[in-house]
Amino acid sequence: MNKRTSTATRTVTWQRAITPLVLCSLLVAWWVGYQQQVGLSHILQAHYQFAAITQVTERDYHFEVTEPKQTTEASSMFAASANGYGGPLVMAFKVDASHRVRQATLVEHVDTAGYVVNVLNQRMLDRLNGQRITEPFQIGQDIDGVSGATLTVVGMTEAVRKAAHEEAIARGLTPDTVTVPIRFQLTDALLTILVLMVLFERKLPAAVRKYHIMLVGVLSVVVIGFWANMALSLASLSSLMLGYWPDPRQNPSLYILLLAIVVGLLWLGKNIYCSQLCPFHHIQRWLHKLGKNNIVLPPWLNRHAVNIVNVLLWAALMLMFLSRNPAIASYEPFSMLFSLDGVGVQWYILPLALTGSFFIKDYWCRLLCPLGRALNVAVEQRQTVRKSWRSWQKQRVPEVKIARERTAQITSTSSIQTKGKLDGDKA
Repeated sequence: MNKRTSTATRTVTWQRAITPLVLCSLLVAWWVGYQQQVGLSHILQAHYQFAAITQVTERDYHFEVTEPKQTTEASSMFAASANGYGGPLVMAFKVDASHRVRQATLVEHVDTAGYVVNVLNQRMLDRLNGQRITEPFQIGQDIDGVSGATLTVVGMTEAVRKAAHEEAIARGLTPDTVTVPIRFQLTDALLTILVLMVLFERKLPAAVRKYHIMLVGVLSVVVIGFWANMALSLASLSSLMLGYWPDPRQNPSLYILLLAIVVGLLWLGKNIYCSQLCPFHHIQRWLHKLGKNNIVLPPWLNRHAVNIVNVLLWAALMLMFLSRNPAIASYEPFSMLFSLDGVGVQWYILPLALTGSFFIKDYWCRLLCPLGRALNVAVEQRQTVRKSWRSWQKQRVPEVKIARERTAQITSTSSIQTKGKLDGDKA
């Protein structure tokens, strides 16, 4: 056994030993985070630290606020939560004597930070202030939307609607009924075509296959990246693991992408998102071609690159599960690149990722991307299960063959004996 084989064997043994510990730690983190969830009263109290917040009896979204040294009666506040793009958000507001929303505030959110910044910069809160509490609070109807962050806006308006309509009924008013429409737009249709092009690549005409990677790349960057701004991230997938599932009627694109990933995993045994659907991957590929450089990574970095990404993936998931905040450990620069809204460390990571792509092929994907590693782990597990299934079937074939031969032999023997008895009876 040479040195390389020995090292590979030790690595596999170490990975098998540590995998159960990693999975157990993630499950414990998820459970601890789940147990630490708090209600609206605690969230409001944490936001308005110098006031006493009390929930009104038999009301879900009505709270009384008593300011320090306040001599008059407690004022009323209304608050509710709803899911945005990456998770729940909490909206609070007051209602004046003319039944209109006032002082709308985003109290808390675990949504993608870049989208929230975009919404607040476009003065979404001002669009909510002044609305009558009986209004439907429907994007495109009585509320103007915000480009590039539709789902965050939908979550904000839904939270305000729930609390406003409850107060309207309490005041003897009749709120407008709301029917959630199915938002299957042009971007969703183009995304569906893109997914079908990837899944059925071999069935396409030869003339189309010749330009397949170019067509897929352009559609991915334009539709998933800049137009719909729907590039997946670890935060968006972890939000699903935390139970923050957006309404499929409002966000069909997400479910189209998820379905494509699952079909590619189970049917093709491939990570088709990272290889063909991810817009950031195509931008890296184009930059690498422009750079015309191919710096070879040091052998030690090549050997340990996967382990580095594994640690990043584990650490990010632990923080997300413990805090139940998918955005807290999200360092991926996708939203910043495609919406030009970024926060914190993303301002440093995006230039690093783009610059590295000029010199190293798939720089971000190979060294830093936690989402790609998570999907690749799923592919590896699928291959392991398939291999075990085939191995079990191969072992089972001889046993089945022997059992069939024995059955045939017993059947033949009993037939001969039966025939002999019949001949004897005739004699």
